[in-house]
Amino acid sequence: MLRSVHKYIGLFATALVLVLAISGAALSVLPAWGRLQAPAMTEARLSVAELAARVSRNYPGIEQIRRAPSGRITAYYLDGDIAGAVVIDPATGKGIADHAPSPAVQWLTSLHRSFLLGDGGRLTAAAGSLAMLMLSVSGLFLVARRMGGWRRLLARSRGPAAGRIHMEIGRLSALGLIMASATSLYMAASTFELLPQEATSPEFPVRVSGETGLNPADMPALAAIPASRLRELTFPYPDDP
Repeated sequence: MLRSVHKYIGLFATALVLVLAISGAALSVLPAWGRLQAPAMTEARLSVAELAARVSRNYPGIEQIRRAPSGRITAYYLDGDIAGAVVIDPATGKGIADHAPSPAVQWLTSLHRSFLLGDGGRLTAAAGSLAMLMLSVSGLFLVARRMGGWRRLLARSRGPAAGRIHMEIGRLSALGLIMASATSLYMAASTFELLPQEATSPEFPVRVSGETGLNPADMPALAAIPASRLRELTFPYPDDP
């Protein structure tokens, strides 16, 4: 029974799992590639306050500063009625290149997350992740049964070459596949709000100072945060009281 379940899930899910695996592998190298391209942060003690002050001096219409996991810092600003985005050199606060998302990366991301099909594709991708999880778990049970128990799971395999190769690849990749499929299912559940939602914004303070136009460099709260820990910083509208 277990062998039949493993076989038929594999037959029906092969195409889905291949697309998810290949696109996911391609996307996994992007953070490392982005880190190589991002301007180096040479000041170990650079704070968010100083970074924000440098950027705001160069871009008076600054709206938001974001730091990607790769370390690349992007500033979004308004120049009159024209919106712009630039990659920032943290040492100077100046833009070194226009920020333009790669169409290829956007396409690959959409392919991996939703097969380019919107919410229906996201459900299909979740089904592919579930199939990969079931394949991995059922495969481990089959290996354990073939080897004579869980204690002999890593023992030397015997039998035809094709079967041994399949089993060895499965044993080496099972843990990674289980983790990848489980986290994928978690993210899918979060996307469709099937999990408890945590508050994403802090509560508005009861008391405010009433001061406006303060230089970011003079804000103690921002000065206490290293720039390396920045995710995003949103600036108020200039005319917002």
